Amino acid sequence: MKHYLEFTVNIKPVQVSQMIIEETELKSNLIFQDYKVAEEKEIVILVFQKFFLRNNSTATLTVTIDNFNGVTYVKCISSGNGEGMFDIGWGAGKSFIKPIRLRLAANILEIIEDH
Repeated sequence: MKHYLEFTVNIKPVQVSQMIIEETELKSNLIFQDYKVAEEKEIVILVFQKFFLRNNSTATLTVTIDNFNGVTYVKCISSGNGEGMFDIGWGAGKSFIKPIRLRLAANILEIIEDH
């Protein structure tokens, strides 16, 4: 089951990624990291992978952080965490995103989408 969270923050993309990676729960699950900058525009891509025993599945969490529109956008997409024909995730996807939201809570300006 896919879960998606998008919000804006009041800090630069590289600072956001550093804060996320410092989160112990996520740091050990980081499998890919990329950072690009061109003329004051930045983008960071982080990919995490975690096994959830509760539904016997491996989930991924892809986080993109950019400031292409002058504001820093953070987009979190959790997938692959459902099981069976009905793709039941038992909350695994939301719990994978939760540490990011909590870590950045003081810097969040606006939540754009949360589902």
